[in-house]
Amino acid sequence: MSYKPRTLFRLIEEINVSLFLPHIQRAFVWDREQMSRLLDSLMRNYPIQTLLFWRTKDYIKARRFMPSVEWDADLSDYYDNSKTEKGIEKVFVLDGQQRLQSLYALFNGSVKSNDGKTDLDAYLDITGGDQPNTEGLMYRTVFSAKPPGLSFYRIRNLLGIDAQKNALTLADELNDELDDGLKQERDAERKRQRFVRENCSQLVSLLREEKHFWVEELDGVANQYPYKKILDIFVRVNSGGTKLNASDLMFAAMKEKWSAIEQNIEEIVDLLNGGRLDFDKSFALKCLVVAHGKGAELSAEQFSSPEGETLVKTIEGEWHRAEAAFQELRDFITNDLKLYADKVIRSYSSFIPLFDYLYHNPKPNEANRVLMRGYYYKSQLFNWYGSQTDNVINAMHTRVGKELPDGFPLDTVKTYFSASRTMPVELKLTDLHNMQLRFIILNLIYVERFGASPFNVCFKGNEPHIDHIYPQSALKSQLKLTTPDINHIGNYRFVGATDNIRKRAEYPDAFFTRLKKQSVDVVSHLLVPAFAEDPALLKFDVPTYCDFRDRRLKAIFDIANKVVNPELQK
Repeated sequence: MSYKPRTLFRLIEEINVSLFLPHIQRAFVWDREQMSRLLDSLMRNYPIQTLLFWRTKDYIKARRFMPSVEWDADLSDYYDNSKTEKGIEKVFVLDGQQRLQSLYALFNGSVKSNDGKTDLDAYLDITGGDQPNTEGLMYRTVFSAKPPGLSFYRIRNLLGIDAQKNALTLADELNDELDDGLKQERDAERKRQRFVRENCSQLVSLLREEKHFWVEELDGVANQYPYKKILDIFVRVNSGGTKLNASDLMFAAMKEKWSAIEQNIEEIVDLLNGGRLDFDKSFALKCLVVAHGKGAELSAEQFSSPEGETLVKTIEGEWHRAEAAFQELRDFITNDLKLYADKVIRSYSSFIPLFDYLYHNPKPNEANRVLMRGYYYKSQLFNWYGSQTDNVINAMHTRVGKELPDGFPLDTVKTYFSASRTMPVELKLTDLHNMQLRFIILNLIYVERFGASPFNVCFKGNEPHIDHIYPQSALKSQLKLTTPDINHIGNYRFVGATDNIRKRAEYPDAFFTRLKKQSVDVVSHLLVPAFAEDPALLKFDVPTYCDFRDRRLKAIFDIANKVVNPELQK
C-alpha cells in the first residue's frame, strides 16, 4: 500500500483515462449544496480525508465519471467495456467518489439543470472570504449557464483560458475588471483586491500543489489484492457515517455474484411505488431473503460469505418467481387495498409477509385476498410491526412462508399476535377514537363507499384534506365543545384540497343541502341515511351534532369491521 500526495490537476487528467469507478459503487448522490460546501472547505484549507484507490488488471466493470453531473443518470451509459477487460490496467476509486465527482464537475465539468437540458458551470465569488453567509459558507459557488455577476469567476477557466497564468497574474486581471465595474471606495477596493489575490492563490494552489489531496493506493498489480479482499475493504470503509446505507452495502457485496441484482431490485421498487409510495431497496431485499428462509436481519457480510454466494445464486435462479410475486403484491396494493399515498401506510414491514405468502402461494383467489386485506389493516391499525420488527417478520415466515392449500392463515396469524405479543387482533369501536389512525380509517371508508381512493390523483395539489363536517372553530367558540369532542372520526371526512379552501366554515345543513342539489353523492360522505336524505337536519346545536357524530361513528365502524375483521363475518 502506498500513501502519497497528488495534485488535483493530475487527478483530473487521470479521470476516465486510467481512473474509474468500480461497478460496486452506488450512483452519485451529493447535491449542489454539498458540492459547494466541499469547495468552501478547500478554500478554507480544511482537510477532506484521504482518497482510497485500487490498481488492478482484473476483470472488473469500469464506470466513467460524469462530465456533466445528472442525478437520475442511467449508470449503464457510463460503463467502459474497453477498460473492463482482464489484463487492462486501471485504477478504481474505493472511497472518495462523491468528492472526486464533485471536484471534476467544479473544475473541469458541469452539472445538469433541473430539466436536464442545460449544462451549468460552477462560478466562485472570487471576492468572498470575509464573512460566512446564512448557510455558513465563506465562499459562495453558483451553478449557471452564464456568468451570474461581475464578481463570479468560472472555475473551469483554470484548466482553459487561464491555464498558463500564475495566481498573481490572474488576480491582477480580475481586479482590473472589478476596479472598472464596481467603482468602490478606496478602502473597500483595497480590501476586495486582497481577497481576490488570496482566493486566486488558493484556487491555483488547490489545482497545482501536492498538499491538499492524499491518496492511499492498494496495488493489486504488484501485490495480492484479489477482488474478494477488495470487496471486504470496500464494505468496511463505507460502513461508517452516511456514505452508504444498508442496501447500498448489501448490493456491493451481491454484485460480484449477480451484476443485475441492483437494477432488477430498482425496477421492482419503482413498480411498487408507482411514483406515490415509499418502498425502498432494503424492503425488496428483505422480502427476497425472508422468502428464502434466511431471516429478516440483513447485513453486507451476509452476502460476502460462502452461504451468501449460494443465496444470491438461488435468488438469481428463482428470480422469475420472485418477480411474479412482486407483481402480484403490486396488484394487491393497487386493486384490493387501493393505496396511493404514503400517509395512509403506518408500516411498510407489514407487506413483507404478504410477499412471502404470494411467493409460496401465487394467484390467491378472491376469498384469500379478503383475508389478506384483513391482515393488512389489522397490522396497520394495531401497529403489529411497531417493535422487534425483524423478530415479528421471522415469526410470520414460519406461518405464511410455505405452501398453504387452505388459504391465507389469518386465524394462525391472529393467535401469534394475541398470545405471543399480547396485541389486539380484532377491530373494536373504541379503536376508532385513535386520531393517529384517521387517514388509514378514512381511506378505507372512502375506498369501500366510492370504490376508489381519494388519493389517486395525478396532481399532488389535489390530494384530499381532512375536513370537519361541523366546522371546528364554530364548535369550539359557539357550542363550547372540547377538542376530543370536535376532532372525532365521526366528524371527519375527506375533501379535495381546492374544495377545502373554498368551503371555509360553512354550516353543514346549508353546505350539504347545496351539494345535494348539485347532484353530489352526499350519502357516501355523511353515511347516516337520515341526514343524507335531508341535510337540513344537520342543525348547529350540541344535541344534533352529538347524535350525528355518534351515529356516523357507528356507520364507519360497520364498514371498517367488514374489511378488518373478515373472519368474523357470517
